Amino acid sequence: MISVVVATLRPAGPADAGFLADMVVAAAFWRLDGPTGTVEEVMAQPELAHYVAGWPQPGDSGVIAEDEGPVGAAWLRFFPDSDPGYGFVDAATPELSIGLMLQWRGQGIGTRLLDALLAQARGGGMTRISLSVEKDNPARRLYDRLGFQAVGAVGGSLTLLLQL
Repeated sequence: MISVVVATLRPAGPADAGFLADMVVAAAFWRLDGPTGTVEEVMAQPELAHYVAGWPQPGDSGVIAEDEGPVGAAWLRFFPDSDPGYGFVDAATPELSIGLMLQWRGQGIGTRLLDALLAQARGGGMTRISLSVEKDNPARRLYDRLGFQAVGAVGGSLTLLLQL
């Protein structure tokens, strides 16, 4: 495991779409014991592809963590009622996505990314954020610590909501 914590956070921009697709893969296939997937497989699934397709759309915002290149990202995206995300609450509530390269997990980078993204959201006048997380995903401890509350469940996943 890498012992030096990443030093740089920056806003996500249009050039980050490819890396965000990588991070959708990291988020969707977070279990160390599999299964795994590729960007091509994820982008072929509309229910996953819409987290990054056409990045950025109006209202999208995000943060990239970098060392000698990008190592993680957290971003917000609004979904319409007709095309909800897994953590959908309503069309007025953006959904959070976050992913970290495996070797960078467990070092506080996720917390830094979320702190920066939540500051962006508050600065942009957002009042709440939702997300979906599998019940046994270790990231759930981070969401609990930040104040996210369960507002629904679908299968093995929880929909969490944070009031800003």
